[in-house]
Amino acid sequence: MDLEQLQKLMDKKKQIEEVIRGKRDLVMDTYMEVGGELSAYDQHPADAASELYEREKQHGILELMEYELEKVNDALERYNKGKYGVCESCGQHIEPRRLERLINTTLCANCAKEHKNYYIRPSEEDIISPGKVFGQANDTELAGYDFYDQKNDGAWD
Repeated sequence: MDLEQLQKLMDKKKQIEEVIRGKRDLVMDTYMEVGGELSAYDQHPADAASELYEREKQHGILELMEYELEKVNDALERYNKGKYGVCESCGQHIEPRRLERLINTTLCANCAKEHKNYYIRPSEEDIISPGKVFGQANDTELAGYDFYDQKNDGAWD
């Protein structure tokens, strides 16, 4: 592998680490420091809810960035072992354009297409199908009555 790919991985790692540092500093501030209030008692409940939402959002972003950093570190480890750019499923080289866009991918485009439907769907989908939720317009009843009055071409009495 060439040094250009290694430099891209190192730059990506540095970028993610900077974002993580900023997010950690942001979420480590106490509620009072973020809101600029001396007491939470006089805060309107909607203001407190907005602050809580923003803090939770920042925690979520931080978690995603930490996961992204793990993936970049895995890519660096694969680079050091000489396996970077090699599909872990089929062993073929990952397309260069794919590596440009997804620097820490572990699958070639063909294997990624095969694995995309590999996710486990909720068990509820086995019971309820979207097509059976709503009946036909002619079969629809409200409170035991036909939705459409046949005598008045759909108009209500």
